[in-house]
Amino acid sequence: MAENKKSFVLYCDLIHNIDHLTNEEKGILFNHLLEYVNDLNPVLEDRLIMTAWKPIKRQLKRDLQKFQDVKGKRSEAGKRSAEIRALKKSKQSSTKSTSVESVKQSSTNPTVNDNVNDNVIINNKQYLKNCLNDMQFLEVFAMQSRTNLATASKYLKDFELHCISIQEQKESLPEFKSHFNNWIKKNNISKVQPPLKKLKYV
Repeated sequence: MAENKKSFVLYCDLIHNIDHLTNEEKGILFNHLLEYVNDLNPVLEDRLIMTAWKPIKRQLKRDLQKFQDVKGKRSEAGKRSAEIRALKKSKQSSTKSTSVESVKQSSTNPTVNDNVNDNVIINNKQYLKNCLNDMQFLEVFAMQSRTNLATASKYLKDFELHCISIQEQKESLPEFKSHFNNWIKKNNISKVQPPLKKLKYV
């Protein structure tokens, strides 16, 4: 198990893997499972029980990989968010003025600005997440820009940072996607090709 991972998932269809075992064999299998997820490196000698164990082990490994991927993405998002906050703080401190007018404004506006900034970050992060999970959108963009899915994902993350840096909040996911495509073309980040025409067969 990964560090700080305190649970695992058992799936309902597991019953079909173990219905040929006796109650005693099921007990041995369950004990083996608990030892395995607690990193005790158990060894199975019974070949019949091993046939039931192998698909469970494969599923546990797949789930662990998903857990580590999600953990990595959350860590990366947290670091990026911290960098953005640090950047905003440094900008605010460099643009502070000593005039009476600016002092009056700063006493009434910070909460409003912080709320707007937080909403921009939250909304853009949600749109980014939706785009990264939309495989059709990513595949079409990757095909049109003659790149791969990893690069397409990187462009999306760069675009999210761009929106946050200019404090621009999109009203909807389609608007976010449309602005992303325009931003790519405007900055010549990748040579986006027109959509492929469907061939007509006679």
